[in-house]
Amino acid sequence: MIRLAACLAAALPCASLPAVAQSDFCAQLSTLQAAAAFPGTEDVPLTLSVMGEDAVACQRVLELGGVRSLSCNWPFPYRSDAAQVAFERLVAAITECRGDPIASDAPVNHPDSYDLSEFAEGINAALKDKAALGETHVILRVQG
Repeated sequence: MIRLAACLAAALPCASLPAVAQSDFCAQLSTLQAAAAFPGTEDVPLTLSVMGEDAVACQRVLELGGVRSLSCNWPFPYRSDAAQVAFERLVAAITECRGDPIASDAPVNHPDSYDLSEFAEGINAALKDKAALGETHVILRVQG
């Protein structure tokens, strides 16, 4: 994601940049964290090697207390094996870069299932079933 790093360093808009695949997941994760910290409103394009070739637009989120983060979302067919495999690959890749998860979330109080792995430095991966949409989502959230 060399172009993303360049636009961040020069304080240029990144919205028109193409998603760039990069083989080193840990470098991608660090670049994504730098992008999350950068103030802006545009989405950040991302192709993660561990998630296949599908590019996603990571959405900027301004959280309580002013923390900036990016949320990257990959939709899959509802409760598909592919979603579970993608989630496990994402968690394994984050673990290689940042160590074991520091917490897992308790089940939520609604009929959809939810699995969350939280890592140090404001990174988490989630697997969420969305029955009403007929989809399961793998979500990477990175705080800046």
